[in-house]
Parts: sequence; structure tokens; C-alpha cells
Amino acid sequence: MPQQPPSASNPLFRLAFYGIAIVLALAHVFITFKGLHSAEGMEQAQIARELARGHGLQTKVIRPHSWALLEEAGKQPSPMAMAEISQPPIQPFLLAPVFKLLETHLDYRPGKDGAIYLLDRVVACIGVVGLLLTLLWTHGAARLLFDEKVAGITVLAVLVCQPLWDLAVSGSSVALLMPMTALAVRLLVSASLAAHEKQNCLLQALLLGGVLAVMALTHWLAVWLVLGLLLAGFCAAPGRRKILAIAGVFPALALILWGVWMMKQCGDPLGGAKTLFQSHLISADASMLDRQFSLNMPAVQVTELLRKLAGNWQVQLGSLYAHLGYSVLPVLFFVALLHRFKRPEASAVCLGLSMLALSVMLAMGFAGMPADSVEDSQFYLLLIPPLSVYGAAMAAILWARFFPAGNSLWTQHGFVILVVGITALPMINSLPAQIKTGMTLRGRVYPHWPPYVPDRVSVVRKLVEPDEMLFSDAPWFVAWYADVPTAWVPGQRSDYDLMKAKAAAANTRIAGFVMTPISARVEHLHEAFTGPYQEWPDLLFRGLMLAFDREFPARPDFEFKVPLPLVAVPVGPKESLSLQMTFYTDRARAVKE
Repeated sequence: MPQQPPSASNPLFRLAFYGIAIVLALAHVFITFKGLHSAEGMEQAQIARELARGHGLQTKVIRPHSWALLEEAGKQPSPMAMAEISQPPIQPFLLAPVFKLLETHLDYRPGKDGAIYLLDRVVACIGVVGLLLTLLWTHGAARLLFDEKVAGITVLAVLVCQPLWDLAVSGSSVALLMPMTALAVRLLVSASLAAHEKQNCLLQALLLGGVLAVMALTHWLAVWLVLGLLLAGFCAAPGRRKILAIAGVFPALALILWGVWMMKQCGDPLGGAKTLFQSHLISADASMLDRQFSLNMPAVQVTELLRKLAGNWQVQLGSLYAHLGYSVLPVLFFVALLHRFKRPEASAVCLGLSMLALSVMLAMGFAGMPADSVEDSQFYLLLIPPLSVYGAAMAAILWARFFPAGNSLWTQHGFVILVVGITALPMINSLPAQIKTGMTLRGRVYPHWPPYVPDRVSVVRKLVEPDEMLFSDAPWFVAWYADVPTAWVPGQRSDYDLMKAKAAAANTRIAGFVMTPISARVEHLHEAFTGPYQEWPDLLFRGLMLAFDREFPARPDFEFKVPLPLVAVPVGPKESLSLQMTFYTDRARAVKE
């Protein structure tokens, strides 16, 4: 390793770093923030809001499969008080006490409070705090394994990684997993050092077990992370594997207890999350299973499963640099696997982190990558901080061999300028323009359109009656901002009739359908007739066809034929409007104050 320069431990250097971190945190929460972007984050946030209201573990996002599961268990669920059996509990339970403190702001009033929902900003603040904790724990792990210089380079590269900031403010529970993963790696490093020095690492194992238990109940795909971290522990702490096995008891016990509780709720230990694990074994997306008002599952085809794995890995490995946040250091980790470090514990932890990376690759191979790089199941981003530790060490080693002597800035710190500068390119490209826009518009900042415009959909709450529910292609969005029970549009049109009958039996009426660009997002027009909303062409095309003064009639038996535009875009010189977000209802409705 090269000699540590004085600036690596200079208090002024650390103060400057802390200042930059705080400025970036404030900018992402109060200047450039556009509201929540994560579908999962909105769904879990509205669960937390129900908890804050004292309604218990209820949801206003109604998944047809979960509804059918509750019906099968004889629970006679009501859409107005639907039990939550799909989402993991940690993030809602974390947000609920904070929401309770802001009880007077639970209702979204865009005209009074500005375009940004206050609770959106609260969720973003918690995510940003998680990123700052990630920096702290990653710095600690790097300093234990190497030195202050490597630790400083690591956290500096993580600090300027724009995709991590985007994840932090998205609202996704993956953002909550980020500091947990960093803490788990920090404990693994401490356990490895104790094991190689023949010391007891029971305390680290117990703390690691607690962290893994919380991770397992934060995101259902985190079971892959838990498995990877346990394998990493076995690789990193030789001779203490029996003690580290204790860490595996905690997440197993947490999942068993949650499964027992779920059995009492719906008769299935996996609850509504079962579709997520079923989708691992078939080529269909989990959303297709969630939208079925039945408990049927397509047959598992081994050849299709293998083809799915190979296809997913081909796509993911081809874009690995993008999935790793355009950060240079995680890529250099794979070079570090070929290097033998002087300290055996450093080599052991490096091998352990390769097990963690392999587990994430397996998870992403089975589950598939989302369409967006910052979304609800993008676990590659969680690898950036731990892998960057070894990437920074490898960069320092290679640079020292290229420039073995010299006191110039370039010979001593050139690689830092390169790796940090390249990693910061996405931030340099986007953040200044976003700050300028945010400073200009302030509370009127442009939302995540398409597909979300919160202040427009909030009007729907003033149009429906207290005993009415909605259907939507984005139920998480409608339920969070309009605060109305909203069911996911079922995949089969015949399922809608069954759900309508069940709602009527629970004294609940259907107010209509809220359609967003999510259902109309296709690469080719013919995909609209073969895709996930193929049985609802009247809802997909009617709003768009009105721009050309053409009517796309609904089916004669479909009662919601009155379109109320929520987002209408002018098209052509005749002032025709393309209805890109529409509330289809059964009659003209007046806004209730």
C-alpha cells in the first residue's frame, strides 16, 4: 500500500466531506425532490398512514390475489378495511410513529401545502439519513480492513454516486436495506478480524443476527441478501463458524414468527407475498399473479426457467456498469478477487463479499430487473458501498505500481481524481440543472410524469362517496395521494365482475377506474393487445383517441363511460385533448369540499 498522505486524516478534509454530504442531503430532500417514485414505497407509506390513524395493519391498495386469499380463508374482507398480507412490515412500522407526530398533515392538500406531499418529504428524509449512515459504516469497515486513505476514497466515491441518492429519496424499502447491508458488512469485518486474532466474536454474531432479522422483514427478496451475508460470514471468519451460525437463527426465527402470524390472517404462511416467490419459477412477472382474483399458478417449466435465468443474466451482465450506479470502484472489486492481500482477513472478507455478490446475481436472475434503474427490486445498488472498499484498495495498489515514486499531486492522487470524477459524471450531468429548476419552481417542482402527478389524482377523493372504491392500473399511487381504497385492475375481465360482487356484498360500490400512462406504456402498438392489459383496450385507447375526435366505445355492459380528465395534453390546432390520465366513472360528478 502507498504511504498515507497527511490529508487522509486532516480534520479539515473530514469537515469538508461532512459539509458536502450535508449539502447534498439537503439539496436532494428540499430542492430537487419531486415526490416518491417507488410503487412499493407508496404502498408501504399508505400502510404506515393507516397505522398512524389507529386502524391497525390495513391497506387501501387492494391486490386481487390477496383479496382472493382472504376470501378463501373465510375472512370476509371489506375493501374499506382490507387486511394487509402482502408487504413486509419493517418500513410501515418505522414510518408510522413519525406520521403520528405529523397527524395534522396526514391528508394531502396540494393547494395549501404545495405540490409536494409533506409525508413524501418525510420518507425521503429517512432515506437520506440511511445513506449517510451507509457512508459512516462503510468508512468504518474500510478503515479496519485497510487504512484511512482507502476509507476516504471509498466514501467519497459513494458520496458522489447519483443513483444511490435517487434510491434514497425514492421511498423504496431497498433504500432502507442500504444502511442495513453496510452495517452487516461492518460487523462481518469486525468478526473476521476477531476470528483471525483468535478472539471471541459472539457479540458481533449476535448483532449481525439482529440486523439480518430486520433485513428479512424489510423486503421479501432480502432473503437472498441474508443468505449471501451468512455465506460471507462463513468465508470471512474461519474457526468461528459455529458462532456465526447463531446469526442465521435470528432471521429464520423472525420469518417463522411472521409466517405463523400470517397463517392466522389468511391461512398461508407466505400471505400475498407468495406471488413474488412463485414468479421466481415461471417466466411471468409477479404483477400478473397479483392481478388474478384466484389462487391458480401456471405450471413450472424447467426449460423455461433455465432460459429465463440465462436471459436475465445476459442482459444484466451486459449492463453491469449501469446497474452498479456507473461507479468505477465496484467494477474494480472483481479485479481485487485476483489479488492476494497481505492480511489474511482482507482476503477472507473479499471472498465473503463475492458470495454476497453471487447471491444478489441469483436473486436478480430469478426475479428479473425492473424497467427503471432505481426501483423496488434493484439490489445491485446495494453492492456499491461494500464492493467499493476493495475497489479503492485495488485502485491504490495498481496506481502505486504505475507511479512507484514521486511527490506530485498526479502521482499520489491521480487515481482518486479519475475514479471519483468518472463516478460523479451522472451527478455532474443532472444535479446542477435539477437544483436550478428546484430553486426556480420551489414547491411547484415538476412531478414524476409520466406516470405520476399527485396533485391531479388527489381531486378524485373529492369526487367519490365514502362508501365507494376505485380500480386503477396504479393503485399504490391513487391510494397514497387520493386516500381512497383502490384495487388493481385484474388481468381477466371476468375477475372484475367477481370482485364487484364481493364488494357489493361488503356494502361497497365501485366509483370507477383511474387510468395512468402505466398501462399504455408499450414499445410497439400491437403489444397493447397482447400485454398485461390486453382485456381492457377501451380504457387504454379511449382517452388517447379523443385527441383525434374519434370515439373508442366501451363494452355495452361496462358502466363507467364518462371520462373525467385528470391530465389532458393538447394535440393539433383544433384544441383536441389527449386524456393521458383519466377517471372513468358512471356519471358526471361534482367536487365536494
